[in-house]
Amino acid sequence: MILVWLNMFIWLAKTVDPSTKYRSDVEYNYARFCAGCHGNSGEGNGRIGRFKKLEPADLTDANFWRMHDDEQLLNSIRDGKDNMPAFHYYLNQKEQREILEYIKNTFQP
Repeated sequence: MILVWLNMFIWLAKTVDPSTKYRSDVEYNYARFCAGCHGNSGEGNGRIGRFKKLEPADLTDANFWRMHDDEQLLNSIRDGKDNMPAFHYYLNQKEQREILEYIKNTFQP
């Protein structure tokens, strides 16, 4: 029985922190706070968005980028919009700007 417990503690010690799966903090923050609705590919097809039947913005759509400037997008990230929650509770201003830069560099056509 002691060996079973010992093996369990060794296994727990070796578990990988999920944040180490990502190349950067901003990539981790996108996965943690945004991908659930906007999807890993930014197309608005995340599992939470589909489950709740929401219509998150498609971050790969050129029209989306033409209709919104950086300030509007930062306001949406900070204060939320429609069904999108406010993230100022979870992300500081620097992290909010990093998220915006990340989605622009990753998904903007």
